[in-house]
Amino acid sequence: MRKELASLVLATTLVGCNLKPAETSAPLKDQLTAVNIDPNEFGKVRHEVTAQMELETKAQANRLAPVFDRKDVFGKDARAGKGDRPQMVIFIKNGCPCSIDAQPLFNRLARKYEGKVDFVGIIDKEGKEFSNQFLVAFPVVEEPSKGLMKAYDARASVYTALIARNGHIVKMWPGYSAGWLKEMNALMAKASATKETPFDPQYAPQEKASGCPFN
Repeated sequence: MRKELASLVLATTLVGCNLKPAETSAPLKDQLTAVNIDPNEFGKVRHEVTAQMELETKAQANRLAPVFDRKDVFGKDARAGKGDRPQMVIFIKNGCPCSIDAQPLFNRLARKYEGKVDFVGIIDKEGKEFSNQFLVAFPVVEEPSKGLMKAYDARASVYTALIARNGHIVKMWPGYSAGWLKEMNALMAKASATKETPFDPQYAPQEKASGCPFN
């Protein structure tokens, strides 16, 4: 397990869908065993990306992104579909292992493009809890009605959409993988007119992985 993911697991233990502080005095292996977490399960493909998902997200390219201007879970401004910089919208489902797996990678991308691409997360519920537990590096907006998920045609968690400065969707992805993360990196560099530098996808699966569906 890579250092960042190991630190994330060390900081929290998963009990059902609730996360509580870990007993950091116990060895990591013992902590994981106690709550039935296998480190090798991180980055696992739980939901395969279907051909239909790829067709649907491909159709989003060049359309005007749905605009929203909200307060995030900490009361700060969060918006998408308009702004001075490109934007990356990340769809999150609270308690979803797929969102938990992918979050450290999205955090790294957000930090890499800080000041160049504005990231914002859209979560179905309890966004403050998720943001705190997983040290989310960007604003998160709660959307229990799932209206924004429907507006963006995001079926499941871990869907992402890159929006250009002109408000049009550059590309939407129905999940993540090592290859897609590298593509996100390349397209964000292009959209922000910055020199592309490599992005290490670390533990991301080679296969395309989607997330848990928004019901």
